[in-house]
Amino acid sequence: MVVQMIQEDVLLTFKEAMNYLRVSRSTLYRLMWSGQLTGHKVGSTWRFYREDLRACVGREVPMSTLPANATMN
Repeated sequence: MVVQMIQEDVLLTFKEAMNYLRVSRSTLYRLMWSGQLTGHKVGSTWRFYREDLRACVGREVPMSTLPANATMN
């Protein structure tokens, strides 16, 4: 239990967050600036809690942010 809590509290680097979400650098920045993902500035680098990344994945995307030619399956 304690080990799991410690693993959840570890901050991931920008690159680790990109790999975790399987997105590009620009997509990760877009998620941050749109408010869909919370990042924490540590010195000159961004860090992310794994739980915040999971919450971002679980969230539905508002229709207004989808491109006009996107199709929903």
